[in-house]
Amino acid sequence: MNRRTFRILTAGLSAAALAGLAACGSDTGSDRPADDPTAKVTANARAYMTAWMASRPSDGRTMCELQTKAARPNFDEDGGTLDGCIQQRAKDSDTGASDDTAGKLTIKISAVQDVSASDAHPAGKGALASMSRPGKDPFRYALRLVKEDDQWLVEQITDVGEQFAHTADPVAPVLAQQS
Repeated sequence: MNRRTFRILTAGLSAAALAGLAACGSDTGSDRPADDPTAKVTANARAYMTAWMASRPSDGRTMCELQTKAARPNFDEDGGTLDGCIQQRAKDSDTGASDDTAGKLTIKISAVQDVSASDAHPAGKGALASMSRPGKDPFRYALRLVKEDDQWLVEQITDVGEQFAHTADPVAPVLAQQS
């Protein structure tokens, strides 16, 4: 095997290995390209719900990083700065107790779709977060994500509740009725 053939073969194997690794690193649950908005919305919605619900206390830093400035709990005080949000989340979750033993949380993100603007929120993408813990009743939240600073960030999160308990895709009506 000559030197040129060896380099071409090595380059081809390296490219195949990198493509395989990239596919393994994807958490979208589909064959969508990484720059697809649906994949980004799904990943950020899952990360937000995990940071919020997977353990107590919640991961306030991750929640703040995945929220729009307007949705952060400190928006009225300092315009929704990241530092202010993290401090507010720490205060809100400072109960002195930790509840990491509530059972493994399963999170499924589905029903990603375009959602219209409401009186209080801009148009964006909606998603349904369906969650459950062993031995507990499942629960669902509808999330609105909007593009801010070239990222899909959580703008609105609403408990689906009993009214839509038997609706397979309640995202648009739930997000439209809440301001």
